[in-house]
Amino acid sequence: MQFQIVTDGVTWLVAETPEARRDFESGDPKVDKETGAPLFQVRLLAMGPDGSAPLRVSVVGDPGLTQATFVRPVGLVLNAMERRGESITWWTVERLEPLGGPEGQPGPAGGSTVKGAAK
Repeated sequence: MQFQIVTDGVTWLVAETPEARRDFESGDPKVDKETGAPLFQVRLLAMGPDGSAPLRVSVVGDPGLTQATFVRPVGLVLNAMERRGESITWWTVERLEPLGGPEGQPGPAGGSTVKGAAK
């Protein structure tokens, strides 16, 4: 099951440099089953007027981002399934678009921030 997330009203920041995802048991790089492209994980900080929360998202291919880059997540989805009687959830995103700083101030990537709130 997948839940599309609306990101209006939240500022998103890359909290850690993106890393290639690895298989837990073998340590081999994980790849997208459809394209064969490597999967990366990115730790984001979602910041809104009432606080902030970290979340780790998976994206197909190297997003080419550095720590402290403001981004706009495109196609943010919360995925959920049951495996062996346990509920499992994980976040995926189609892509992360680099932006400028908070409140529309120019940042390292230029442009302005798109605000968003998870609903």
